[in-house]
Amino acid sequence: MLLSREKLHGNYDHIIGESPAHLKVLKRIDTFAKSDKIVLISGETGTGKELVARALHAESLYAMHRIVIVNCAEIAENLIESELFGHERGAFTGADNQHIGLFETASGSTLFLDEIGELPIRLQPKLLRVLQENEIRRMGGTKQIPVKVRVLTATNIDLIEAVAAGKFRRDLYERLKSLHIQLPALRERREDIPTLARHFLKKETNASSRKVANINPEVLSLFDAYSWPGNIRELEGIIGRAVLLAEDGEILPHHLPQDLRTPQVDPLPLTDETASANSNDAERFVLCFPCFLMGTTLKEIEKSAILTTLARENGNKSKTAKTLGIHRRTLHNKLRDYNA
Repeated sequence: MLLSREKLHGNYDHIIGESPAHLKVLKRIDTFAKSDKIVLISGETGTGKELVARALHAESLYAMHRIVIVNCAEIAENLIESELFGHERGAFTGADNQHIGLFETASGSTLFLDEIGELPIRLQPKLLRVLQENEIRRMGGTKQIPVKVRVLTATNIDLIEAVAAGKFRRDLYERLKSLHIQLPALRERREDIPTLARHFLKKETNASSRKVANINPEVLSLFDAYSWPGNIRELEGIIGRAVLLAEDGEILPHHLPQDLRTPQVDPLPLTDETASANSNDAERFVLCFPCFLMGTTLKEIEKSAILTTLARENGNKSKTAKTLGIHRRTLHNKLRDYNA
């Protein structure tokens, strides 16, 4: 069936793109928005999961209330239970006052649990119970408190793999997966790149005093050839950087980062000899980065290595950190610096 925006009931003009893969996502949003059921949004880092969550809320029955957003990966493990479910005075050392959790705060509206795959496994049964019973009990409390919340969740990891690894409960996954929106990577919707680039150019120039009106066709050709490991968020960052550097009202190739101006080279496959030497890590691979060229900074090389590995691991931050040999928190900080 041919998809088009004209057949959608909601207003999604702010979600840019006309590719079949993108229109399929809009159709899913349109279909799920009026339901009060849980929606799982999955996709690589930078594909726009929060934008989809906001669109689901804006077209929902709860749109008159503010959406409540929490990133499960950004809250310390010893604090997340209190943040989600609240606590009573004296529930633990330092709990000097009663605290209302996010489920109660969001009652009557939408609660978006981003990076749900990072929720500590000890809390997953409690979340499952809240989703089933529509009531919470604060830490240190004795009574059940009814809550009416539309829950949206998002993840950039493969939850099926997380279940198999014992890091995510199967019963919770089964509860979350019934309404699922899978976001395509930017490299899977290349026909949308020129429109997205021009959208970000207009957004950037409107927010600044820069007079940059055009994107050179050669730049668009480079965009089309690039792998976009950081997806839409990376494209927005690159346009913002280029606008600052452009002097003649047009974004030109030399305004782009070095790794984007260099032809892309796919990671080298494992040879039998290499695979044998790495038998304890079957997923290890050798990366060939074209950014090791004259004039390329170490910071650009590092960024290329991190984003390319993240793309190769399908946005799985834990696997990416393991492959690169760095701590996951270090990876998280690096991605935040890259706006990825």
